[in-house]
Amino acid sequence: MTFASFVVGPENRLAWEAARTAAESPGSSYNPLFIYSDTGLGKTHLLVAIANRAQDLQPGMRVVYTAVEQLLRHLAAEAEAATSYHDAEILLIDDLQFLGHHTESHHSLFHLLDHLLMAGKQVALACDRPPLELGELDDRLLSRFSGGLVVDIGRPVLETRRAILELRLGALGATLRPEVIETIARSAIENVRQLKGALNRVLAAQKAAKREIQADEVDRLLADVISDPELPWLAEAQERETSEFDDFLSDVSSAVEEALGAPQWREDLARAILKWGGESYLTKRLETYLDGDEIVDAQQVIAAYERDVATLKAIEEEFSRLEAELPSEMSFRDPDRIEELRGLLAEARRANLAVDDFFFDSEKVVWDWPVIEELLVENWDDGHQG
Repeated sequence: MTFASFVVGPENRLAWEAARTAAESPGSSYNPLFIYSDTGLGKTHLLVAIANRAQDLQPGMRVVYTAVEQLLRHLAAEAEAATSYHDAEILLIDDLQFLGHHTESHHSLFHLLDHLLMAGKQVALACDRPPLELGELDDRLLSRFSGGLVVDIGRPVLETRRAILELRLGALGATLRPEVIETIARSAIENVRQLKGALNRVLAAQKAAKREIQADEVDRLLADVISDPELPWLAEAQERETSEFDDFLSDVSSAVEEALGAPQWREDLARAILKWGGESYLTKRLETYLDGDEIVDAQQVIAAYERDVATLKAIEEEFSRLEAELPSEMSFRDPDRIEELRGLLAEARRANLAVDDFFFDSEKVVWDWPVIEELLVENWDDGHQG
């Protein structure tokens, strides 16, 4: 289970890239990394790939992989094994959905994660659901799970399924007719694990028959494997429909993949694009620098971008405080729209200026209230007469 043997498609590219970053630069980004998906789509593969890659790069690195149930047993027993988790440089926790609802277990796990994360050690977790769907969790533990990068792996699209089958055939040194591969790829099979099982069944039938299997035989061979043929996620129309943001992430991740191994400034830009793109911020400014031929000071460019992101967050909070009508959500994800948002915020502030009944008493105030720099200034005369 390596990154090289993981077939990358638009449904899993972001998870693959984030996992590789965790392996190559542990503790620097996406910490903790929380990967979730339905069963059989590659979560465990990515966790093990992190371990393999990290130890290839640094053979002496202490990497610990464990299922959450085993981890909790060791922590509860305070055994010598429990100490080894605290000494890990990379801790990989699988099957987090079996965490359970025991407060004491949550408490122990929180303190372990807190210890590792505060020490800059890498933590990666795999689960069959996102953090918010894990049931009754300690708030601090939920915050830890969600505090890095939460990314999902979707079911493989048709192109990915073809690539998985071809890679598997190559590993086995086997061949199938192209139309047979296509038929298997289009079969209503739920996940990658079942897809590989279906391939094994067809190969076994071909070996037993001592002849090439034909495409029209596949449905019969896989009759008890195929799920509901009307699964909506398998429909061609569904496969062609991707949201604007999904397309954006796919393009960004491709750019990141190409930039890795390039000069350091390009790699820094690529990782920044992945980080902020993963948090749904528009990164076209950074992409322009990445696509250009001119060498730039990546750290300076990234710092300026991050300052603008911080400004966007502050403006959004101010809109919420004023209980003003919010612009579209994507406005707060585009650092190039800061000036436009500042103008809208100024209007919201002026609209929010309220006049207390006190000021309607003509014996107390002169009606001369100039607005200076958006501040309401009261002018009184000496006689307090209207």
